[in-house]
Formats: sequence, structure tokens, C-alpha cells
Amino acid sequence: MRDTRGVVVGMTLVLPLLALLASRAVAETDVGVPIHPKAITSSVVHQSGKGEGTEWVQVNFTTHAPYEQVIRFYREKTGRNVQISHLESGKLLNTLILYAKKPQDQININISSQVGKKATQVEISRNRVPE
Repeated sequence: MRDTRGVVVGMTLVLPLLALLASRAVAETDVGVPIHPKAITSSVVHQSGKGEGTEWVQVNFTTHAPYEQVIRFYREKTGRNVQISHLESGKLLNTLILYAKKPQDQININISSQVGKKATQVEISRNRVPE
């Protein structure tokens, strides 16, 4: 009985970790860039669909990493061929990174945070025309 309980407890701890690693790997494959390493696992939402000759994937999540750190992370992951726009209002910070591996495969990374708040929201979307 004692060994069974240990196995159940071990599986209870290991399965969520495996699910986290799998979801991050799937997201990176689907959207073309990794999920931020400090993403709150329970906040990751993955959506996808097809329409009018394109396929789209969207991943949303929240992280407790500072806004500027999240921007730096995605700038490093996307390289040089990007367009970046910043918007700052009195209450909201927002950065949009547009990245295209090729014209038929476009990735948008929208990073936002409220001024004075610790949480940063990220939305990564990818539109592509299948080959």
C-alpha cells in the first residue's frame, strides 16, 4: 500500500511537468517562436483554425517577467527582419513585433502590460499559407 501511494504521488508531480514541456514544444512548433520561459503554465491558451486558404495558430499567456525583459527575449528570438511598434499611454504599455520567415508565413507577437503592474500579457499569432 505504501509503495502504491508513492507511485501515485510521484505521477501527480511528474505528469503536470511533462504536460508543460509538451505544450511549450507544441507551441514553439505551431507559432514558430518559443513561449517565454517564465510563462504561467495555467495561463497558456492555444487556438488554431483554417480558412480561405490559410492556417492560423494563436497562443496567449501571462508571465510575471518584466515587460522590457519579455520584449528583449522576443527580439533575440526573431532576429533582424522584424518591424516593431511601441505604444505607451498613461496606463498601458504595448509592443508589437511583426516577423516573417517568408511572405506566406507571418508571425505577430503582441506584448502588453499595465503601468505599475508585474504581469505581462503575450499573444503570439501565426498566419501561413500551407505549401
